[in-house]
Amino acid sequence: MPSTFELNPTFSFTLLGTFVIHMWTRPSRPAWLAVLIVAVALRSACIRLMGGLGTYYGVWWISWGAFLGLASLMVLATQIARLPARSPDRLPDFERKSYRQTFYAGAVFPLCSLLIGYTVPLTTWLRPRTYDALLLAFDGSLGFQPSFVLGRLLSDGSNAWGLTTIVYYALPLAVCVLYASHLASDRAGKPQPVPILALFLSLILVGFALYGSYPAVGPKHAFGELYPWNPPLLAQIALQPMTVPDAPRNCMPSLHLAGALAIWWNSLLWPRWGRLLAGLFLWTTIFSTLALGEHYLVDLVVAVPFTLIFQAAWTVAVPLTQPDRRVPLVVGASLTFAWFVALRYGLRLFLISPAISWSLILLSVAWCLTLEKRLNTAARARIA
Repeated sequence: MPSTFELNPTFSFTLLGTFVIHMWTRPSRPAWLAVLIVAVALRSACIRLMGGLGTYYGVWWISWGAFLGLASLMVLATQIARLPARSPDRLPDFERKSYRQTFYAGAVFPLCSLLIGYTVPLTTWLRPRTYDALLLAFDGSLGFQPSFVLGRLLSDGSNAWGLTTIVYYALPLAVCVLYASHLASDRAGKPQPVPILALFLSLILVGFALYGSYPAVGPKHAFGELYPWNPPLLAQIALQPMTVPDAPRNCMPSLHLAGALAIWWNSLLWPRWGRLLAGLFLWTTIFSTLALGEHYLVDLVVAVPFTLIFQAAWTVAVPLTQPDRRVPLVVGASLTFAWFVALRYGLRLFLISPAISWSLILLSVAWCLTLEKRLNTAARARIA
């Protein structure tokens, strides 16, 4: 009998991020070896007890992330416990503090992922009806359906589909890489303009709260029989809430794009090759969110001012009294609120002409990118 157990790929990538954070601290060779031994043992036990790890694309190597991350946390916990409580010198206290900081840094994102996993079904129960038809109508007002068009490129189930899916899963790993790099810089005495952990935790918390105020699931889940080959005509879309069972209400705004955008904005201190990878990850995230049918173009647009709110709120290197920080905060919040209201109560305005929809998209995105650039320039000038 084949196993029905599926080791969640997003959670595996999250725990792989834990492993990256641990390795970024340059642990000793015995610690490296202990992590590898424990990871192999955990993987072997899981396969033996569960009969397998899953059947999704890339499961053989993606699943290693879960065991490497758990092994890192176990090794760190053991190192903390084995240090003597008291010592005539201060070295054990320093080591314990370092181990604890690494343990907490590595554990925070998996814990967040678990909490999110438990709250997603709650939003489905609380909001059985979604606003997917309204978002689909806005995208249709652009003259075509972006998610349907890109979805056709992956409809054959080829390796391109698998690689795109991996990019969609890998956001937690990319966040952990950014966090690890900033954590290492802090420990080296190089001040960072933005506390990365606070930025991402607050972004996730508020983002999931907004999922309840504007529930949507994405075209693949809401219009499964039509996606991606038969997008409904704009005149055929009923502008009213619709019932969509058993699908997470995690579409509006896109936290996937928000996370990738925050990584791009906060990778300016990386070397050029790192910046190129961050930019590539941003563009492939835009493609994957649409092509996999998980998001609409408009909820990606709303993610831009939404992310700007938190980028401005947590750029502590610039005083809040300075316009370079205060203006992006106000504009980001105002645009996010305006988009939510317009997409709920003013959708017929966008249906008048594609020029209206495209103009508002370009204005919102260009304005936010300009303000973020000024904010980042001011922040770098203060820490230089």
